[in-house]
Amino acid sequence: MNKKINNKRSSHFYLLSFLAGASLVFAFAPIGFYPIAWISIALLFYTLLQANDKKQHFYLAWLYGIGMFGTGASWVFYSMHFYGHANIPVAATLTLVFVVLMALIIGLFGLLAYLFRHHHKVTRLLFFYPLMWVLIEWFRGWFLTGFPWLYLGNSQIDNVLANIAPITGVLGVSLFSAFLSGALASLFILKAPNKILWINIPNSNHIKVQIKNRFAHQFIALFIILSIFASSWLAGQFFWTQPKGEPITVSLIQGNILQEEKWLPENKRPTLALYKNLTQKNWDSDLIIWPETAIPDLFARNMDDFILPLQQEAEANNTDLLLGAFYQNEQGQVENSVLALTPEGRDLYSKQHLVPLTEYMPLLGYLRWLNKWISIPSDNLTAGTGATTLKFSNNIAQISICYEDAFASEILKGLPQANLLINVSNDGWFTGSLEPYQHMEIARMRALETGRYLLRATNVGVSGVVDTRGKLIATAPPYSTEVITHEVQPFTGITPFIRWGNWGIIIVIIALSLLGYFTAATRKPTSEKK
Repeated sequence: MNKKINNKRSSHFYLLSFLAGASLVFAFAPIGFYPIAWISIALLFYTLLQANDKKQHFYLAWLYGIGMFGTGASWVFYSMHFYGHANIPVAATLTLVFVVLMALIIGLFGLLAYLFRHHHKVTRLLFFYPLMWVLIEWFRGWFLTGFPWLYLGNSQIDNVLANIAPITGVLGVSLFSAFLSGALASLFILKAPNKILWINIPNSNHIKVQIKNRFAHQFIALFIILSIFASSWLAGQFFWTQPKGEPITVSLIQGNILQEEKWLPENKRPTLALYKNLTQKNWDSDLIIWPETAIPDLFARNMDDFILPLQQEAEANNTDLLLGAFYQNEQGQVENSVLALTPEGRDLYSKQHLVPLTEYMPLLGYLRWLNKWISIPSDNLTAGTGATTLKFSNNIAQISICYEDAFASEILKGLPQANLLINVSNDGWFTGSLEPYQHMEIARMRALETGRYLLRATNVGVSGVVDTRGKLIATAPPYSTEVITHEVQPFTGITPFIRWGNWGIIIVIIALSLLGYFTAATRKPTSEKK
């Protein structure tokens, strides 16, 4: 178990690391077999123990990342090929570039692991490797605007470990999962039953001494595993938020307009008619929510003949209405927005965290020549500013559009004032892929972290209502035209995560890492391969 990688055996460990990364996708939705996450990371940690030098640490982690993103983020290919109109070779090449670059961040984890090479291997497994893994997750959640996909903690949303999320956020769930992985790996590090001592005695040159406490670290690992599950269960007994006022009835409209048809001019009127008809059938709801850009146009071009008459109907039925479309601001820039129609008037929220390479493209003017291979946006969208909350039915909702719900820091902006979470999304760019299921899994974590109901209306699915425990309590089949109507309870109060955000767990991780690095190092070997 403790042999180092040599040239002959290195390829086996590299392959093991890659396959371990590729297997991680099975821990996430739609499969959701969450123990795979513990095993996958445990195998990565195990391979890193075999590394001799910095280069091997990096390549083992990098290959794990290629496997991880190559399977878990394969939906990037769907978007580029089926909706970006790139041919298969171009889409495959661009997806490979994306995967390789994202995997470099996982390679950075390998370099951090290398810093602790002089510590005892069990200490690395049980302590340092888990801390460094979560530090890298946090880093890739904001570096270059962030890609917080495939966080280890999200795979545990239906497991007892998720109970820690209201205290630490998803990164704390990732840390508990990584601790479990380290403990599992350490169970298989076995000490020899005897130790040979060489001595200078006539007619004898060695004696065997029985090793004491041979299975000490196995007992420690088992204690850690039991402690993690026990503390997670205990965390689930706390209720940090409380109901506020009376429940409201909400209808979420899933229009199921195919992405390739959504923006065709001749389909605009049939699309509006579909949404209007589904809305009029649900005027008995307190709040009706349409998906992102349900109106495939600017609000202004549809105000007089469509939106204002619809608002009058909504007011007559005492129903609040949330519509998605584009908004052109006073400077002539276009924003991805939602419009609230309430008895108090109209209010607007525009998406503030735009998706790079889709909603905006750096150096766009220099990249239009790529149009011959892949669709390039005609212009960049503009990020919105201002408040992130809107008022509905005597309640305040924290609004997010599409990708924004992947960022816990974005959702915290309107808390604790907001007593509901609302996300509108399209996800039609990824029809037939894993992305819509993974996206809902991520969104569910936001409800659990904040102790608020989440209302999520999407074009093609997965739409649904998520309760304060992160459970999907009402949904509809993806790729179907449906209206999800459910009673929703607003909540108030502050979870520890709302108070501390990600900085709470990150400060703890950095402090523990520094403390351990300077106090728990073993003696540096006299010779080491560089």
